[in-house]
Amino acid sequence: MSSLLHRLGRRCAARPLLVIGVWLVVAAAVTGLSFAVGGRYTAHERLPGTEVERGQDVLARGFPAAAAETADVVVHTSAPAQLPALVHDVTARVSALPHVAAVSSDPSDRSADGSTERLRVGYDRDRFGLPGTSLTQLRSALAAAVRTTPAPDAAAYPGGLLVVDFATPRSGLGEKVGIAAAVLVLLVAFGSVIAALMPVATAALGIVTGLGLVKLLAAVYSVNDSAPALATMIGLGVGIDYALFIVTRHRERLRAGDAPIDAATLATETAGSSVLWAGVTVVAAIWGLAFAGIPVITSLGFAAAIVVATSMTAALTILPALLALTDRHIDRLHIRLPRLHGNDDGLWWTRWGRAIERHPIRYAAASAGLLVLLAIPVAGIRLGMPDGSSAAHGSEAQLAYALLAREFGAGTNGPLQLVVATRDGQPLAPSVGTLLRQAVDTDRDVAASRPMAIGPDGTVGVVTVVPRTGPQTSATAALVPRLRSHVLPPVARAAGVRVYVVGLAAGRYDVSQRVLDRLPYFVSAVLAVSFVLLMFVFRSILVPLKAVLFNLLSIAAALGVVVMVFTWGSLHKLVGVAEQVPLVDVIPMLMFAIVFGLSMDYEVFLLSRVREEWLIDGDGRDSVVRGLASTARVISAAAAIMVSVFLSFTLSGDVVVKMMGLGLAVAVLLDATVIRLVLVPATMSLLGELNWWLPKFRKPTYRSPYPPHRSLPSREPRERVDADRESTSTRR
Repeated sequence: MSSLLHRLGRRCAARPLLVIGVWLVVAAAVTGLSFAVGGRYTAHERLPGTEVERGQDVLARGFPAAAAETADVVVHTSAPAQLPALVHDVTARVSALPHVAAVSSDPSDRSADGSTERLRVGYDRDRFGLPGTSLTQLRSALAAAVRTTPAPDAAAYPGGLLVVDFATPRSGLGEKVGIAAAVLVLLVAFGSVIAALMPVATAALGIVTGLGLVKLLAAVYSVNDSAPALATMIGLGVGIDYALFIVTRHRERLRAGDAPIDAATLATETAGSSVLWAGVTVVAAIWGLAFAGIPVITSLGFAAAIVVATSMTAALTILPALLALTDRHIDRLHIRLPRLHGNDDGLWWTRWGRAIERHPIRYAAASAGLLVLLAIPVAGIRLGMPDGSSAAHGSEAQLAYALLAREFGAGTNGPLQLVVATRDGQPLAPSVGTLLRQAVDTDRDVAASRPMAIGPDGTVGVVTVVPRTGPQTSATAALVPRLRSHVLPPVARAAGVRVYVVGLAAGRYDVSQRVLDRLPYFVSAVLAVSFVLLMFVFRSILVPLKAVLFNLLSIAAALGVVVMVFTWGSLHKLVGVAEQVPLVDVIPMLMFAIVFGLSMDYEVFLLSRVREEWLIDGDGRDSVVRGLASTARVISAAAAIMVSVFLSFTLSGDVVVKMMGLGLAVAVLLDATVIRLVLVPATMSLLGELNWWLPKFRKPTYRSPYPPHRSLPSREPRERVDADRESTSTRR
């Protein structure tokens, strides 16, 4: 692999203008095609094999009107006498919109003081058949009605399933803040404008190309609308980090006297090897989401994997061309900024490594204890999906939710539907609906139920059940399985019908259960693949085993912090969430795949240098100190970039992106500090030569990128090396 990367780096560095031109043409072509024939991102979710999906299929066949998309419109004014005129205007405007089949309300939809009324909007298509502009058109009609009414303090807000299915999160601020933070860290790390902008330019080109490919994928595959923001967040972090590793090694070779082309070639061969294996591990872990069995998670994984792959390819190809093109001017445009701690010889980090080497048990126990402490909240994790109550304060989603909850009860924001179907194709008896309502009304968490509506052929009916609490609460989440397992089955058997519980809360429950069911298999598969990859790279059993275990610790700790911030106490306000929210059901699986892959960046980069040092003199303990001293500074800079980028995405309006941003930032921070700079060196110092043990009968046939131990010259004694480093630092 090293010879292949050497040839790749040499060819790209020898023809910089050609490589840059080809990349620009490819990026422009992919972007142009994505706008011309690319698909549309969607918030729609299907979950084959669940009760909600089966119930929706029954509705689509026997009661199409009940399976169609719906919306709520909350109309409010401080002058109750003028509410009827405002409602009439809103009804007329909304009824004229494309695909709106009916706008209705009944006396129960008007508040007791007469200031608020809820309109129920029914469409003629389900959520998968409506155009993406449906919500925008509804908003425009409501805004026009409010502008023309003389009623004081008039307001009309959209709500219901249409908003859940079609509201696209706004993005852009997180990307801008993330890029600015990354540039600042790079300026501090390099002290040069040119050197700092190279990783940003490389990552940007890879992200633009990758997002174009994702949009093309959306033309043939359903891609969730959170995918672009999530892929951009991950692409920025890994793309800049990958380029940072290569640029750092290139500058080291320039200071050693190499020609620019030779320095770029060697940087691609050495640091590029770490980048390649880290990128492959990230992509493999993220592609594992395809086996989750949850389409929305699969689409997010595909998008992230595509952007990571293009970012890695850009770092290995266009970056050597840029480095060669700048010749020796990479450190031009020097600016005076506070530099990161430590000099190029790593004197401070050498002393840190020596301290760990002298007391490995103490450092290992302290760092592992901290991670376990942070992971404790995971034991009380609650999966779900945020509702309008957790939207930004003053937003239309939050205002609509608050009005409905105040006037009609929180459960009206997410009612459940009981889909009733006969077993023998005979018409439903009206008494079945009465029996079902009597059964569900006795449940402590049911506020009300409505009479059964029967479809055109008489074989399918729908009973609407309004919970006492909102869709994201634990009480509503517990109501769904209780209705399915205890309340409804006796009535269904006695009446000879099938009953399916569907609705927003039921869908969230089914997704959560699918995540919990598939998570152990998914985690096992990712762990196994990562272990095998690292074993082939480092030719060791204990090194990949420790990496797998430590990554599990960092992921658990990061999830624990996310639970503390979003679900416990009032810390949720720090990230712009108005109310406490459960952990979004897709977060554990997404975070595991992405964090596990990202953590391998630092693992591979650190251990590659440690192995290089070990191959020189075979000193298992001293090689850890030297490898740590030579990589700690760049790992710290890389982690600062990733943490800054990920934290900036907590500014997003999408709760999924907020949680992912905070979780990834915490995971990277812990991984690059507590694990890579403390726990890994401590455990490797304890194990010594055992770190690189591999049974001969299990030795892989893969050819390592590192030369065999016996062919390398011996390292000078540790005391002499440290003395030389200290004297060099003193002279400087």
